[in-house]
Amino acid sequence: MTGVLDPAVDAEHQWALDQARWLLGLHRRQPPSIPLEQVIRAGPPPRVVLSYGLGVDSSAIAARLLTDPSVRDFALEDLVLITAGTGQEWPATLDLVSRHMLPLLARHRVRYVQVTRRGPTEADGVDVTADSRQPDQLHLVGRWTLADEMFDAGTVPRTCGDRLCSQHFKAFALDTVIAAITQGQPYRHLIGYSATELSRAKRDARYNTDLRTGEYPLITWNMGRAQAQLLLEQTFHEKFCKSACTYCPFALSTEDGRAATVAQFIAEPHAGLLALAMEFSATCLNPTQGLINSRRLLTLLKQSPGTEQMLALFTEYLASVPWALYDVRRTFSPRVDGRFNHARALRILDTGSRVAMHTQLRTRAQAAHAAISVGDPRFPDDQHPRAWMRRRDPVDHARTAAAVTDAEHFLTIAPATASSKTGPAFPGAWRNASQLHLAI
Repeated sequence: MTGVLDPAVDAEHQWALDQARWLLGLHRRQPPSIPLEQVIRAGPPPRVVLSYGLGVDSSAIAARLLTDPSVRDFALEDLVLITAGTGQEWPATLDLVSRHMLPLLARHRVRYVQVTRRGPTEADGVDVTADSRQPDQLHLVGRWTLADEMFDAGTVPRTCGDRLCSQHFKAFALDTVIAAITQGQPYRHLIGYSATELSRAKRDARYNTDLRTGEYPLITWNMGRAQAQLLLEQTFHEKFCKSACTYCPFALSTEDGRAATVAQFIAEPHAGLLALAMEFSATCLNPTQGLINSRRLLTLLKQSPGTEQMLALFTEYLASVPWALYDVRRTFSPRVDGRFNHARALRILDTGSRVAMHTQLRTRAQAAHAAISVGDPRFPDDQHPRAWMRRRDPVDHARTAAAVTDAEHFLTIAPATASSKTGPAFPGAWRNASQLHLAI
């Protein structure tokens, strides 16, 4: 299944991947990096740590702690703020924090640590990109961003299940630095859950230990999002915006959120291009992987006035990016709750221009006597060609009742942004599905 690629072919595929990511701005200079040993030696262990996410809630906590001594029971020299960067924060948010929060932290000489991920696995570690009591600049685009991970896997962030972006890019990076700087001493961990997020605070409290005690100042102050926003406006005379990545599906999950996101894309068309490119690559490989539930971001933007520049950039990107011919195999293993565990194997078969890859797809489909479908009827803007080697059984009640693993297999073309990759659960699941397929 996986095989061994000829080194020259492997290098050609890697060149295409590098070129595609360069066009998206994902290849960049290495960020500054301060060794953890130096960070540890920078001062005594802090007694209070604020996870600073740049948005309304955590900014309101920081602003009130620094400007209203009556609400804190610790000295500011015992406080450290830590931000874990995912890499693609809205420019408007970065501007607000740079103009208001950084000068406030510098004025009160509050320690501010910035951290990013160094690579796709936890074993790669983190980069501390800044550690200062006089912060004057944000360094939150690291060697490996959330966009790198999404494009590499050929997927998008999802609104269902755990927020993997937070787990991978924030919790891991924060925990690594907190463990280093607190040096085994007890600390209070301040988190920006608002007064309406009691359930999230209760879940977080389960992670308390003998050393770590979670605290939630906005809940203590009975302060919701509107009150936090008002506090920031009164402090800085400017409205703050919610922190989010430029391709966040949660921001696109409501009508108001979609309207606000489209307006931001119009103001920042290159941010819109990144989101469109991410969704396009993901939906080539899986039609249901859009950024909007049961809908496509591309459809929303085509229907929205003022998006012409962004859509033109997207058209130009599709014409200039290297393309790949992908072999896609997916399995669906039933669970006891009636849902399915999904696993996938993705392999690059060839790279080249869009036209050349389309020709390759037709040639391979003819050789395999496989039918080519164009698009998915559920999504009007899906025009992706797929050569089907095996389709999932859509309404086979006998197989569903027997609780057996199903599978699908197709070839398709897409911008060369996703790497060849086999999920850990895939080989066993594919074997199970293949054995049953042969038996039938």
